[in-house]
This record gives sequence, C-alpha cells and structure tokens, in this order.
Amino acid sequence: WLIASILATVATYWFRAIRWQILLAPLKAIGLRSLFSITIVGFSAIYVLGRAGEIARPVWLARREKVALTGSVATIVVERFLDAIMLIIAFVVALLASEVPSTSSSMLVLLKNGAWIIAAIAGASMIALFALRSNAAWIVSKIPFRRVASWMDTFLQGLSFLQDKKSLGLVVLQSAVLWLLIALQFWFMLLGMNFSLSAATATLVMVGAAIGSIAQIPGIGGGFQAGYVVCMTAFLGIPLEQAVATSLLATVLNFAPTIILSLLFMGAQGFSLRDLKSETV
Repeated sequence: WLIASILATVATYWFRAIRWQILLAPLKAIGLRSLFSITIVGFSAIYVLGRAGEIARPVWLARREKVALTGSVATIVVERFLDAIMLIIAFVVALLASEVPSTSSSMLVLLKNGAWIIAAIAGASMIALFALRSNAAWIVSKIPFRRVASWMDTFLQGLSFLQDKKSLGLVVLQSAVLWLLIALQFWFMLLGMNFSLSAATATLVMVGAAIGSIAQIPGIGGGFQAGYVVCMTAFLGIPLEQAVATSLLATVLNFAPTIILSLLFMGAQGFSLRDLKSETV
C-alpha cells in the first residue's frame, strides 16, 4: 500500500502537469514532460521553503520555457482556487459517505468553518478573475504606468483560457480527477500504515491535513501534521502518540519522493536548491 501511495503521489504531479498545460496553452504550447518536471520542482520548493515556494514553478517555467512570469503566475492563482473548490467538494462527499463519531462534532464544526471560508474566498476570487479577464483591455488602458500596465496585460493573458468553454471544462474535469487521485493516495498511505478505514474517512483526514498545510513552515511542514493529528484523534480515536508518530511518517511519504525527484531534475539542469531559494525569495 505504501508503494501504491508513492506511485499515486507521482501520478498526481502528472495530472497537475496536464491541467497546467491547458492553462498555459494561450501563452505557449509546452510539452508534458517539461511541465511534469517543473511541477515536481515547484512542489518540492513549497515543502522546503514553505508557501514562499509557490513562486518556484513560474520562476522555473520562465527559466526553462521562456514564458512570461506574470502570465504563468496567473495560471498558478487559478489552479489554487480550483483546488480549494475541489477540496470542499471532497469534504462534502466524504462527510456524507462516512460514519463520524458523535464525539467529534466539535472537530467537524472546525473543519466546516475552515472549509466554507476557503470555498467562499475561492468562489469570490474566481468570479473576480472572470471579471478581470472580460474587461482586460479597459483595465490595462486605465493604468497610467507603462511597466505596470505591461505586467497586468501579461497577467490577464494568463487568464485567456477562461473565455474558452472547452478549455475551462477540461480544466474542471482535470481538477476533479486530480483530487480523486489525491484522496486515493492518502487512503493507500493510511492503509499502508495499518489503519483499517474507509476511503471516505481517509478523505476526511486528508481534508484536515490539506487545510492545515496552508500554514507550511519551511523545511518542517507543521500545519499538515497538525491537521492530520487532530483528525486522526477526533475521527478515529487514535491515541495521540500514535497519531503524532504516523503524521511524521505521512510527511516523509508525501514529501520525500517529491524532493528526491526534484533534486534529480534540478541536477540534470545544473540547478540547486540554493539557486531555487535565491530566485524565489
């Protein structure tokens, strides 16, 4: 099960690369292999550098494929909003499909509050992005500073896919498949650690860990482990010591394969984590 979990982790990056390819299509046609390696490097940067590493993917893309940085940043912004919406859908489905102990009601309230706040922000942000793209020319024309106007124009070009219903539909479908795979990966991982539980319950734990991971401490994680531990103790009644121990193992299983692969990709390009940090800070 642990091997299946690691393979599923790598597969999630492939699906992220496919989705990113669609988002980037209006800017430049880029091969999946290149986007796959850039995606892994980008997520490795998040694990090592914290949320500041989010900029690593567009920086690496600009370095490798000569895509405008502001345009690629726009696609990353859209990705994160879509991920937030899919996370909420996963939470609702898992909540309906799983049997939750009555003693965990306070934890459910906390998860619901966090999830719906994220959903509200993501939904409002997507509406704002549609509005920005629809009025791109007018917005750019009203910016008095030429350089800022140029940056905004490039950023809005990165949202061009929003005007293509086929591309938008494909991106939403890719996001749904991606998060189904993420949920399966988490379930496989818990099965590999000898937790006998349903996929729905595993998904609830995954949602808690994912919400916690928003607060990433560079090189450590922190939020991921906290969300995992709280959900494991609340939903499964796992002793605190066991929950903490397996949270550390879960961190290794999620982070280590990504970091190892990224080091291989960066080594092939003559690029180090120190170089990555200097370009993303």
